[in-house]
Amino acid sequence: MKKRIFDSLEEVTGAFGEGGIIPITSMKQVMFYISRYQIQPVWICPSTTNEGKMAYYFIKAETKKPYEEWMKTKGEI
Repeated sequence: MKKRIFDSLEEVTGAFGEGGIIPITSMKQVMFYISRYQIQPVWICPSTTNEGKMAYYFIKAETKKPYEEWMKTKGEI
């Protein structure tokens, strides 16, 4: 998939659909996805649900395998 540069979260939602992106606020999980799977967030902004944290929006289809491994190993990281 060719990566695009977006100007707003609304553009990201328009491109991938409301259920096509997933926000992650755990920095350990974000680093796990980036370092082990080389997937990058498509949007980053302050979280609307976790005050003081950033939300990293990933394409949901790209996170299936990383999420499964994260759930198995997160206690070890």
